[in-house]
Amino acid sequence: MSAQVECWCGNGELEPFSHDYLKCPACGTLVLRDMPAGDVTAVGADEQGLYSREYWFEHQEQDVGFPNITRRAVTDLPERCVHWLRAVLKCKLPPARTLELGAAHGGFVAMLRWAGFDATGLELSPWIADFARRTFGVPMLQGPVERQALEPGSLDLVVMMDVIEHLRDPVGTIRHCARLLKPDGLLMIQPPEFPEHQGLEQMRATEAMFVNHLRPQEHLYLFSRRAAAELMSRVGCGAPRFEPAMFAQYDQFFFAPASPAGRVPEPNNPEAVRRALEATPGGRMVGAVLDLADARDYYARECTDRLKVIEILDAEVSRLRALKPDS
Repeated sequence: MSAQVECWCGNGELEPFSHDYLKCPACGTLVLRDMPAGDVTAVGADEQGLYSREYWFEHQEQDVGFPNITRRAVTDLPERCVHWLRAVLKCKLPPARTLELGAAHGGFVAMLRWAGFDATGLELSPWIADFARRTFGVPMLQGPVERQALEPGSLDLVVMMDVIEHLRDPVGTIRHCARLLKPDGLLMIQPPEFPEHQGLEQMRATEAMFVNHLRPQEHLYLFSRRAAAELMSRVGCGAPRFEPAMFAQYDQFFFAPASPAGRVPEPNNPEAVRRALEATPGGRMVGAVLDLADARDYYARECTDRLKVIEILDAEVSRLRALKPDS
């Protein structure tokens, strides 16, 4: 047991999980044993700080094995950004006002704007914020969201993709974001999903991809679905509605309403989505991109289904040949 570290939920009776993490039995969160002492959101003009320019280049390539931000500015558009835009359009239509925390290269902010949304991004690093402005021509805020001149009740949607696991004070930051939302506003959040009923050895034995998210240099809290729902309740939001994550083997993905009495709306009618996109030239282009992505996904599913049929038929042929007597 550990008496030195508390979970974000306030529980100090934590259980061992791994060399670097403790498990909170009260809410189902993994908690970093050695929390950073300083402000991890601080990135100065000299690019000193955890989430500085280096994080998006050397750290992503050498420590995590991901492409750097210049490559991601290309590869994310037809994959992650399309998936996320589809999710947004289910619940919000343009010209809703949106803010994306941790916007990185700004590609998703750009896609939202092309679709007709009034979208802005936010990054901690001055260099990365400027990179997004130069690369996609999008408006970018720089620094912690708590320090921005944003009016309470002014946003329709706040997006946090791969963000909350990095927050030293997730309750304080997300509560602040909830205050920025209109009464019918929504949070859209994607963090890793801690499978709380599995131990570390079980995960390793099954080669669970979640193990790759045990990164003590950056992931301070790793939330189970139970923990994510408790976090939303703690910050004063309504019950989350979980949606399919793009990388469902290790992520969770959900919307949460701005107030406890609120609810995530039922998905917008596809015809209403189409009309909203066709209202602007950029929206028409985005609609064409979504149609192409739908066709790509359809043919990918067709290929997968046909391959399964071929495998079944091949197995049956092999079985029949084995039954045939030698001539």
